Order: sequence, then C-alpha cells, then structure tokens
Amino acid sequence: MEPEGFREFRDSKVQLFSRLKPRNIFPGEWESEYRGDGIEFAEIKPFEPGDDLRDLDLQALVQSGEEEIIQRVVERQMRLYVWLDLSGSMQHFKEMVFPQKPEIRDIALGLLLFSACNTYSPVGLCAFNAENKRFFPARVGERYCWEILSWIMEEDFRGRRAAGDVRGALSLLLERASPRSLVFLVSDFHDETFTGDFSSLLKPLLSKFDLVPVMIRDPLEIQGTLKKSVRLTIEDSEGGQGQEIHLTPQKLVEMQAASARQALGLQQTFRSLGIDPIVLDTASVESCHRTLTGYFQARQRTRR
Repeated sequence: MEPEGFREFRDSKVQLFSRLKPRNIFPGEWESEYRGDGIEFAEIKPFEPGDDLRDLDLQALVQSGEEEIIQRVVERQMRLYVWLDLSGSMQHFKEMVFPQKPEIRDIALGLLLFSACNTYSPVGLCAFNAENKRFFPARVGERYCWEILSWIMEEDFRGRRAAGDVRGALSLLLERASPRSLVFLVSDFHDETFTGDFSSLLKPLLSKFDLVPVMIRDPLEIQGTLKKSVRLTIEDSEGGQGQEIHLTPQKLVEMQAASARQALGLQQTFRSLGIDPIVLDTASVESCHRTLTGYFQARQRTRR
C-alpha cells in the first residue's frame, strides 16, 4: 500500500472507530461469574473441603451447627483483555477469499475497547500470530484505546502475514493476564489447534478467567451464490503465495457446508465446557453491536 493509500485507509478506520466510541455493549453494571473477595453479599453455600475458613458463617455455626460459607461478589471493575488473532486469515490484504473478516474484527475490537473505557474498566490486548506480536497491559482511558487501535492499523499497513501460534498465545494469556479477568478470544478459529477436541487446551484458562470466544466469520462463508463459474487469483493468507482457482457455484456451496461444519464443531466444544461463544458474521456496526449487547443482556438475566 502506498503512503497516500494508507492515509485513506487510516482515515476510514478512524471514522469507523469514532462511530463506535459512544456505544456500549455492557447493559449498565455487569458482574463477573466469579465469587470472591468483594463486599456485596452473593449467596450462602455448604462448606466444602478447600473453602477458606475465614468465609465461614460463624453465626450459623454457633446457632445450628451448620457449616456454611458466605460468598461475596467480586468487584465490578474487572480487567478486560482482548486476545486478538492476527494470523494471515484475519488481516487485510488484496485478493482475499473472505475479505470481510478483518472488517468485522475491527468493529468487534473497537466495541470491546470503547465499552471497557465507558465503564472505566482497565483494558488490555495481546495481538498474536506465530510471533506473539504485541502485548498491551490493562489500563484505563480513551487515549490508551486509541494507542491500541493505531497499532492495529499500522500492522495492517505493513501487510506482514504469518500463521498463528495459538498455543503460545494461550500460554502467554496464563502468564500475563490478571486472574478473574474477562477475556475475549477473537479469531476465526481456523487454526488446526481448534480441530477435533481442544477442550483440554482451554480448561486451564477457565479456572482462571471469564473466557468469551468471539468467532469471526465472513458472510460469504454462510450464504451467497454464484450464477456462473469464475476464475479468481488469490493469495495464501499465511504464506503470500498467489494461485488461480476455478470457483464454481457447486464449489462455493461445498465451501459453505465445510465452514458450517467447522463452526458447529467449535460451538459444541465451547458449550461442552460451559462457554457461550459469540458469532459475528457481518460487517454491519449495528448488527455487531446488537449481537454483543444481546450476549451480555442474556448473561445478566441468567444470573439474577
């Protein structure tokens, strides 16, 4: 991309992110799924081995002999982290097969960062590919959000594409993110790590974080038709090698069916772990905002 082209690209992205600033995906106050060292009462539960004896309800113990634990809500000002997949299939470059995934990625990122800013929550980011490219520790403030977004735009301008190191990125998450943080894992989940049963990879994360997978899918992966066959020159998203493909209407249907099977397998594994994933499959700001807001409204209702 030439410097003039980058200025136009940057201006368009700045306009997009500016539109996202006043929006908020969190419906009022929002809570962690954890119980811990807050001051607000949450619930009473029977004592179990491993519970902190300091949380025993001494009054109930004296009066009835029942061993019960008082649980309290963790403070609402949680740290929020975005673990962002910047492997080739999630970056901007010419002649992509599924060109809208980076656009959807940017909308999701902007909504998450500015929503955290609107609730005065510290927010951080790890953008990863094969190199675990950059870690931003959790901090507060709109200026810090713009610092993160500016770095993302610069990375797209450089156009360097590489495969993703998912295992390395998740290991870094365990090392660097604060316990009990809300962590959004934003990816298309096309890495081979996510084929088959990958539940053992996520279980250590679930004991430490409130993990929310955000699945990015191009609209063409879901629907769309061809009236006739076309020849496309495409580039390998993670290797940069160009090739020409003959895309027929039937081939597109087969690609969409394969994508649907992959998405279903991912969702089944997530839900077997008690995780509800978010699926974003349109570059519409309104649609992405509605999906994210609806997710947290549903979480709020189920915890009342």
